[in-house]
Amino acid sequence: MKNKIKIYFFHPYSGVGGADLSISRLINGLDKNHFDIDFISINSPKLTNKISKKIKYRKLNSSRTIYSFRKIKQIIKKDQNFDRKIFISNQYFANVLSLFFLKGLENLKIIVFERNHLSELSNYINFRDLFKKIIIKFLVKIYYKKANLIISNSKESANDLEKFVNRKVLSLYNPSFFNLKKKRKKKNFDKIKLINVGRFVEQKNQITILKAIKKSNFKEKFEVTLFGYGKDYLYLKDYIRKNNLENVKLVRNIFDKNEIYLNADLYVGSSLYEGFPNTYVEAASYRIPIISSNFKSGPKEILLNGKAGTFFPIKDSDKLSKLLDDFYLNRNKYLKKEIICSKNLKRFLYQKITKKFNSILKRLN
Repeated sequence: MKNKIKIYFFHPYSGVGGADLSISRLINGLDKNHFDIDFISINSPKLTNKISKKIKYRKLNSSRTIYSFRKIKQIIKKDQNFDRKIFISNQYFANVLSLFFLKGLENLKIIVFERNHLSELSNYINFRDLFKKIIIKFLVKIYYKKANLIISNSKESANDLEKFVNRKVLSLYNPSFFNLKKKRKKKNFDKIKLINVGRFVEQKNQITILKAIKKSNFKEKFEVTLFGYGKDYLYLKDYIRKNNLENVKLVRNIFDKNEIYLNADLYVGSSLYEGFPNTYVEAASYRIPIISSNFKSGPKEILLNGKAGTFFPIKDSDKLSKLLDDFYLNRNKYLKKEIICSKNLKRFLYQKITKKFNSILKRLN
């Protein structure tokens, strides 16, 4: 045990989204001869079936994240068999609390891993949410300086966060590419299968896709499927019903990638902000052209600033509608961009990213 490094992954609200998927892949890529791993969350972790490594899951019976740190400190202090311990916290609110409550514990290094762009803290749904995010942003500026290491999952996100906190931020892409799927046979594009994958929440902004389809001159030529889950399901479903969008389906809780991507012709991303959209790499690995809102961060890096994909302004359903019409009329230029995108996916290779992550943790002093 003395020769191993103890790793604590803290993700307070574990789900089935991109953050958990990326965490599970990082854990799977860790060298078991060097690391002993705990995963800590407030709810029951949803990623147990995605993790192949033998790790310890610790569910904290706390009603809120802030109340969980007394138990977390007890867990860390009881682990006396390790000379080196690393606590990896994920997402702004949890990162700030981790630095406040845990900084100064013996033999403990704290890594804050940010999985959304800083612009998350400028998007809000009501006054209460605005006030909460103003406070978090203020605390980020103060407490992130105390971290032993700050990591973000895209270069753009890392650069913007670095300027804000005036502290070096390392970029580490999500390990999201495994292999390129075989090139699909040419098919009749009489109907274009358009997909989007993401939680049905305001951040993902699927309503812009629906508005664009409604405005399209060729809307009857598109078969649209939105894959996801979340609180905005009924809102989106109601919009589809009221606007007679009979060619649009909402599909919940489907996670099989072949089922999602295999027969798709076009991927449209509409988010307000992200850290790094794994679904873009997944779509590109299935040789699917991508049209994306120009949110921060990740898409410009994946789509090579427009050489490997196409952008429209955030929430601009008029522009997106015109791009959909253009895709129907001139799809070859989008397919050419897809070829460029698929040829540049090795940057996100699972083995490459996890190897780098192992090296980062081993070198942390």
